[in-house]
Amino acid sequence: MRKVITLFVVLFTIPVFGQNHLVGLKSGISWTDIISDNFLSDNSYRNGFVGGLTYEYEFKKKFHIGFDFVYAQKGFKSDIIFTDENGFSIGEKSTGDYNYDYLSLPLKGGFSLGNNFAGFLNLGIVPSLLINAEIVFQAFEDFDGKTIDVIDKATKFDLGGLLEIGGSYKFKERFMLFTSFAYQQSFTTITNENYFSNGKAKHYGMTLSVGLKYALREE
Repeated sequence: MRKVITLFVVLFTIPVFGQNHLVGLKSGISWTDIISDNFLSDNSYRNGFVGGLTYEYEFKKKFHIGFDFVYAQKGFKSDIIFTDENGFSIGEKSTGDYNYDYLSLPLKGGFSLGNNFAGFLNLGIVPSLLINAEIVFQAFEDFDGKTIDVIDKATKFDLGGLLEIGGSYKFKERFMLFTSFAYQQSFTTITNENYFSNGKAKHYGMTLSVGLKYALREE
């Protein structure tokens, strides 16, 4: 991850004439789940939060590169069916919330079409560092619920791909409102030899974001 960040810092410091720098804030909501191989079944989406800083390096011909630095909640929900000693269901179940929170650095590039009103398309990669991981079992009847911290077991580093589309509105010369819809899918698994070693589980999901950018140079 450090090498990837260093590469983009070098690219952003190369003097290119005719460009503009935009900085801003963004936040949004996410819907995430896992693609699993012999992990858990009957999963459903986790609704989460994504928010942080955004930077864009804009060229005259509507091409741009940039990155975000965001806090991103990922994970999924799965029903736990309780059985007797013979493996038969006893008619009781609890929902397990598998929550994984990351600091993410989406690195992306793309192009835009339009002036004051514009549309854009981005492709990129998303290196992420796990900062919180827990499994929360919901309470039911005589069971009070339970939270298990798994930050020391789940895989710490995640790497995924990104496809993002969106639109923007420029006003007062330097300000830009924008909204975007992004799809992400991990290339790496959260499992390892110490955490659900019998299968693989890769994050995927969608994010709907809104934000505000400020151009450092007036056009």
